[in-house]
Amino acid sequence: MRKFLIGLAALTAVMTGLVFAADVGPKADVAALRAAQHQIDPQSFTSAVHVAGNYALLNWYYIGAGSGSYAFKRSSGERWNVVAGAAGSLFSITLLVQHGVPASVARQLCSGWPKGSSACSGF
Repeated sequence: MRKFLIGLAALTAVMTGLVFAADVGPKADVAALRAAQHQIDPQSFTSAVHVAGNYALLNWYYIGAGSGSYAFKRSSGERWNVVAGAAGSLFSITLLVQHGVPASVARQLCSGWPKGSSACSGF
């Protein structure tokens, strides 16, 4: 049992480091988006956030039960609203543009995701 708890603590520390290492953008915006995702679904975990100007792309997951992505747009100050997304969704630059994200911003949001991430396809 003790080995299990030590292993779980080590895994949590590693995963937490990996999660925060994947965030891109101002820390205040990343924190606001993580809070917005928590309000949408308190049972899910945010794996990474990419912010570019007034737009953001966020990956979330349930441990062992699936994942998804949300695209957000800043409405005012620190308030962010979901533009598109759902469970299992995979964004592309084209899909983000179809939801009103400027093409140059969509390219920024889709670049730099860790290998194996499901945030953006075809990039």
